Amino acid sequence: MKDILKKVRKLEIKIRKMVDSTFAGEYHSAFKGQGLEFDEVRPYQYGDDIRSIDWNVTAKTGIPYIKKFKEEREQTLFVLFDISGSGDFGPAEENKRLIGMELAAILAFSSLKNNDKFGLATFTDEIEQYYKPDKGRKHIMKIIRGVLSFGGKSEGTNISKALDLVQHTLKRRSILIVISEFLDEGYEKKLVQLGRRHEVILIRLFHPKEVFHEGAGIIPVLDIETNRQHWRNAGDMGYRQQWSENFARIEFRLADLCKRNGIGYLSVNTKKDYLPILERYFRDRNRRTRQKGQLIQLQFIEP
Repeated sequence: MKDILKKVRKLEIKIRKMVDSTFAGEYHSAFKGQGLEFDEVRPYQYGDDIRSIDWNVTAKTGIPYIKKFKEEREQTLFVLFDISGSGDFGPAEENKRLIGMELAAILAFSSLKNNDKFGLATFTDEIEQYYKPDKGRKHIMKIIRGVLSFGGKSEGTNISKALDLVQHTLKRRSILIVISEFLDEGYEKKLVQLGRRHEVILIRLFHPKEVFHEGAGIIPVLDIETNRQHWRNAGDMGYRQQWSENFARIEFRLADLCKRNGIGYLSVNTKKDYLPILERYFRDRNRRTRQKGQLIQLQFIEP
């Protein structure tokens, strides 16, 4: 328990410094509010917009009333975090699961600073943890402690099942961010459907050493998600090419899917500093939204 608390405190100090110094402003600008919500009705006054007249109340009272609205400030940010076995790749500070945890924590503390609700679910081929959206530092710290102390019961990946959870639990329009390597198929249709109802952003994690290079020789390749080991000749040009093509195919397929369906997409190289690409995404999202008066799809792919 002491080790977990130490990790939590260390992560909190690191992330809060990032949020307070730079990122919170980008988050706040990007997610100011989804629109207007109904507040009350009041009697019509000279000069009021007749399009605001509440005809139901007017018909009942015989006196013209108009609807008053207020800006809908409260957001709900929900993160789906893939903790399947393949995420445990990369040394120390470059580990994909650790970087994914840091990204989730940045979003959590940014939502706290913006007074938004934050929720999170971790998943493999099962839903491993679920934290209902709520506000407050106590809630955020509970999530971070829970995720850091939990290793996951399964190794596989089922993105469709994770998206089903969102579909059944998020009843109002929210911001959905999925952090994963996206080593799965068959979830695309559900993702597109959720994109019509919520603002969806995908963050794909990868480490450059996942792609083999010439001279590697005969090496054991462990499929972490099935726990099966295979021997492969990484020095074989055909095999290296096939592996690289499969790796690139995931990137291209995701980027294309997101572009065609108005879904945000970021590709994060865990060997590099991820904060600039995160800041740039939200900064440009906000700038282009102001220019065009509507949300548009943005992509940043880290080489």
